[in-house]
Amino acid sequence: MRKVLISLLCIAGVAAFTACGPKGGKKAKAEDGEVNLEKVAENIMQETFNGEKNTPEAADFWFKKRFGIPVADVTPDFEHGKQVGKYDFLGEEMSSSYVTFTAKDSTLKRDDFIEYVKKVYAATAKVADGGINVYGFVAKSDPAEAAAEKTLETVLDEGKPTSLFGIELYMGAYTWNFRKDGTYYMVDVKQLEKKKAGEEVPFAARTIIGQGLQKSLDESMKEAEKALSDPEVQKQIEKALKEKSN
Repeated sequence: MRKVLISLLCIAGVAAFTACGPKGGKKAKAEDGEVNLEKVAENIMQETFNGEKNTPEAADFWFKKRFGIPVADVTPDFEHGKQVGKYDFLGEEMSSSYVTFTAKDSTLKRDDFIEYVKKVYAATAKVADGGINVYGFVAKSDPAEAAAEKTLETVLDEGKPTSLFGIELYMGAYTWNFRKDGTYYMVDVKQLEKKKAGEEVPFAARTIIGQGLQKSLDESMKEAEKALSDPEVQKQIEKALKEKSN
């Protein structure tokens, strides 16, 4: 339910405050999955990225511009495949951006994944105000608690396996926030799974970063309701939904 509410907030915020950037231009695509630094350099002085959004270059551009984090800093140390899937990377100005890394032989070991979580945690703390990762307003309503440090130990403890009727349950998902220049950003690091020999097997790690709630959920919902009632915002949402359905 909370994710649904947050999605509504994002829709309202984007519709109310987003101005569409230019489309088209040169496509920046690296067939082997490596970031094409030359293409990134072509865009680095621009306000937006003129290229395909589902590329390593687009992800690197927006990770740097919005969050101050090069993709290299959230690239795993475990051996990962070079081939890029169509939706392994996403770089966008207003919504969340993400990067995905497929483990060698499409089998992601849990220890390797945990080490990757630690690396991403360190990368966000490095650019964060005060050098710390925090809880954010999704986890805490009180501003002081939302801005309090969420330690690595807490992050790992929240994501550790649980047991139900003797069966281990492991979600493979770790979340936290960080603030940069006073703005809250949400981080979600998770393992991706697919069926292999009839079983769900983890095969890749994905890091998603996007703007988080800047106020408590209750306050944000009130602002979202006000924004959603605006006729112009409703037009923007209707237009976006039509584009998505086409």
